[in-house]
Formats: sequence, C-alpha cells, structure tokens
Amino acid sequence: MTATPIPNRMTAVALALAASACLIYAALTRQWLVNNNPVEERAIGLRSSSSCIVGTGSAGCSELTNKELIEEFHQDTETTAQQTSGAFVPMGLATFIECFVGALGLLAAAAFALAKKTPDLPMAPTTVGLLAIMALLITGMVFIATKPGPPGYVGVGLSFWVFAGGAVMGIVANQMLAKINRPVDPDLLADSMDPDQY
Repeated sequence: MTATPIPNRMTAVALALAASACLIYAALTRQWLVNNNPVEERAIGLRSSSSCIVGTGSAGCSELTNKELIEEFHQDTETTAQQTSGAFVPMGLATFIECFVGALGLLAAAAFALAKKTPDLPMAPTTVGLLAIMALLITGMVFIATKPGPPGYVGVGLSFWVFAGGAVMGIVANQMLAKINRPVDPDLLADSMDPDQY
C-alpha cells in the first residue's frame, strides 16, 4: 500500500493566505449586492448598505445598517414590505462572523505549516476553517437569495465573487494543510516481536 503524498507546503500556505485575504475582504466590503441605476447607486454589504445620488459626491450619500434598510422597506407600501425576508439580516451577520472564523483557521494552519509543527490538538485549525467555510457557503447563499426589493433591484457584485473564490481556495488549502499538519501516527506494532518481552 503506497503512502498518501504530502502536498507542497508553500503552495498550501500561499493558498491559505490568499483565501484568508478574500474572506476578510468580502466580510468588510459593501459590494455584495449592487444596482445599475444611473440615478442612485446602492451597495449592500453583510452588515450595512450605502446609497448615493449620482453626481452629488459624498454629500448625496447615506448609510444604513441592513436592519435599518429592511425597516425602511417596511415603512413603504405593503407591496415593498412583502419584498423583504426576515432571514436577510441574521444571515448577513452569520456570514460576516464565519468569514473571520474561516480566515483565522486558515491563518493558524498556515502558521503551523510554516513552523513545521504538528501539534495534537482537540480540534485542528483546518477543521475549524473547513467547518466555517461550509457554514458560510450556506449562510452567504441564503443572504444573497433573500435580498430585499423587487426583481432587478440589486444583483451580485464584486464582494460576492471574491467571497466565492476565497471559499473554494479555502476548502482546497484546508485539505492540503490538514495533510501537512497531521501529527505522526504512533506505530502500534513497534517492538511487538521483541524476544525480551517473552
């Protein structure tokens, strides 16, 4: 039986760093949902949104938390109130937290790989990172699917695509680093046939 090949250490670390940067960028920016309105530019992030009247500079911009944005929809007609979902705000917050947890797991695993350490921990950083990425893929998609407004009000923007790329790279990096950082298994048959023991 052939041994499983160990992935290239520096490639795995580079992927982990790139994935972490993508997840942190996605968490902090407001380009998850954007519109193509020539009069009013709207950008929605995981926790807040901004709206700017084109041609007025920063003076014509306003910022709202996502909760305030949903409340604004509810203050309008009944039709616009029906174009919102109660899952939008909590899914955005959950994705925000999970992006950082996933990034921290990746960074910790990359640090162990660079230090050539294989600690026997109750839960490996790669496991933490992988679980966070699995969760954020679900919550991130629900966040996008429950976007407020009528069809065409906003569509996905740059932050979403960076998030998607970071999640895919993070899955690959976690798998590679899990093999690199795996503690050495003890040989249970070592000295099993030592005559001195009989």
